[in-house]
Amino acid sequence: MSQRDIRTLLQRRSEIDITVKGRSSGRAYTYPVWFVLEGDALYLLPVRGTETGWYKNLRQAPTLQVRAGQQALTTNVRLIEDQSRVAAITERFREKYGARQIQAYYPLINVAVEVPLPSSHH
Repeated sequence: MSQRDIRTLLQRRSEIDITVKGRSSGRAYTYPVWFVLEGDALYLLPVRGTETGWYKNLRQAPTLQVRAGQQALTTNVRLIEDQSRVAAITERFREKYGARQIQAYYPLINVAVEVPLPSSHH
Protein backbone atom coordinates (compact mmCIF):
# COMPACT_ATOMS: atom_id res chain seq x y z
CA MET A 1 0.00 0.00 0.00
CA SER A 2 1.27 3.47 -0.69
CA GLN A 3 1.55 5.69 2.36
CA ARG A 4 -0.45 8.34 0.56
CA ASP A 5 -3.43 6.00 0.73
CA ILE A 6 -3.52 5.91 4.50
CA ARG A 7 -3.15 9.70 4.69
CA THR A 8 -5.96 10.23 2.21
CA LEU A 9 -8.17 7.86 4.17
CA LEU A 10 -7.28 9.61 7.41
CA GLN A 11 -8.11 13.03 5.98
CA ARG A 12 -11.60 11.84 5.13
CA ARG A 13 -12.37 10.28 8.50
CA SER A 14 -13.31 11.59 11.88
CA GLU A 15 -12.72 8.31 13.68
CA ILE A 16 -10.20 5.48 13.43
CA ASP A 17 -9.70 2.21 15.26
CA ILE A 18 -6.60 1.60 17.34
CA THR A 19 -5.54 -1.79 18.63
CA VAL A 20 -3.31 -2.14 21.66
CA LYS A 21 -2.04 -5.11 23.63
CA GLY A 22 -3.49 -5.58 27.12
CA ARG A 23 -0.84 -5.01 29.79
CA SER A 24 -1.84 -8.01 31.90
CA SER A 25 -3.82 -10.21 29.50
CA GLY A 26 -1.57 -9.76 26.46
CA ARG A 27 -4.76 -9.79 24.37
CA ALA A 28 -5.41 -7.29 21.60
CA TYR A 29 -8.03 -4.64 22.35
CA THR A 30 -9.51 -2.36 19.71
CA TYR A 31 -10.99 1.07 20.43
CA PRO A 32 -12.60 3.66 18.17
CA VAL A 33 -10.88 7.01 18.74
CA TRP A 34 -10.84 10.57 17.46
CA PHE A 35 -7.58 11.94 16.08
CA VAL A 36 -5.94 14.89 14.40
CA LEU A 37 -3.52 14.58 11.50
CA GLU A 38 -0.57 16.95 11.42
CA GLY A 39 2.50 16.66 9.25
CA ASP A 40 3.96 13.16 9.47
CA ALA A 41 2.01 12.13 12.53
CA LEU A 42 -1.42 11.70 13.92
CA TYR A 43 -2.28 12.61 17.47
CA LEU A 44 -4.62 10.93 19.92
CA LEU A 45 -6.05 12.20 23.19
CA PRO A 46 -6.95 9.51 25.71
CA VAL A 47 -10.46 10.45 26.90
CA ARG A 48 -9.58 10.15 30.58
CA GLY A 49 -5.91 11.08 30.22
CA THR A 50 -3.56 8.87 32.22
CA GLU A 51 -6.58 6.98 33.61
CA THR A 52 -7.54 5.67 30.16
CA GLY A 53 -7.13 1.90 29.79
CA TRP A 54 -5.51 1.92 26.36
CA TYR A 55 -3.08 4.64 27.44
CA LYS A 56 -1.97 2.50 30.40
CA ASN A 57 -1.38 -0.35 27.93
CA LEU A 58 0.75 1.91 25.73
CA ARG A 59 2.86 2.86 28.74
CA GLN A 60 3.75 -0.80 29.07
CA ALA A 61 4.23 -1.48 25.36
CA PRO A 62 4.19 1.70 23.24
CA THR A 63 3.08 0.05 19.99
CA LEU A 64 -0.32 0.23 18.39
CA GLN A 65 -2.10 -0.55 15.18
CA VAL A 66 -4.08 2.19 13.47
CA ARG A 67 -6.81 1.18 11.06
CA ALA A 68 -8.60 3.47 8.62
CA GLY A 69 -10.95 1.53 6.38
CA GLN A 70 -8.97 -1.28 4.75
CA GLN A 71 -5.58 0.23 5.56
CA ALA A 72 -3.70 -0.65 8.72
CA LEU A 73 -0.38 0.50 10.09
CA THR A 74 1.47 -0.88 13.12
CA THR A 75 3.97 1.48 14.66
CA ASN A 76 5.71 2.59 17.83
CA VAL A 77 4.18 5.65 19.43
CA ARG A 78 5.48 8.53 21.54
CA LEU A 79 3.71 9.40 24.76
CA ILE A 80 3.47 13.16 25.22
CA GLU A 81 3.37 14.44 28.78
CA ASP A 82 4.61 17.97 28.16
CA GLN A 83 1.57 20.07 29.08
CA SER A 84 2.15 22.82 26.52
CA ARG A 85 2.28 20.21 23.72
CA VAL A 86 -0.81 18.49 25.13
CA ALA A 87 -2.60 21.88 25.16
CA ALA A 88 -1.63 22.58 21.54
CA ILE A 89 -2.91 19.15 20.45
CA THR A 90 -6.12 19.66 22.43
CA GLU A 91 -6.61 22.93 20.57
CA ARG A 92 -6.41 21.04 17.26
CA PHE A 93 -9.05 18.61 18.55
CA ARG A 94 -11.31 21.56 19.41
CA GLU A 95 -10.87 22.99 15.91
CA LYS A 96 -11.73 19.64 14.31
CA TYR A 97 -14.53 18.38 16.55
CA GLY A 98 -15.81 21.49 18.36
CA ALA A 99 -14.92 22.75 21.84
CA ARG A 100 -18.22 21.59 23.33
CA GLN A 101 -17.71 18.02 22.11
CA ILE A 102 -14.19 17.88 23.50
CA GLN A 103 -15.36 19.25 26.85
CA ALA A 104 -18.18 16.68 26.96
CA TYR A 105 -16.17 13.61 25.97
CA TYR A 106 -12.76 14.31 27.47
CA PRO A 107 -13.13 14.85 31.24
CA LEU A 108 -9.38 14.65 31.87
CA ILE A 109 -6.78 15.81 29.36
CA ASN A 110 -3.25 15.51 30.70
CA VAL A 111 -1.44 13.43 28.06
CA ALA A 112 -1.46 12.86 24.31
CA VAL A 113 -0.08 10.19 21.99
CA GLU A 114 1.89 10.81 18.82
CA VAL A 115 1.61 8.15 16.12
CA PRO A 116 4.33 8.70 13.50
CA LEU A 117 3.32 7.99 9.92
CA PRO A 118 5.83 6.76 7.40
CA SER A 119 7.32 9.79 5.70
CA SER A 120 5.56 10.72 2.47
CA HIS A 121 8.90 11.63 0.87
CA HIS A 122 10.58 8.63 -0.74
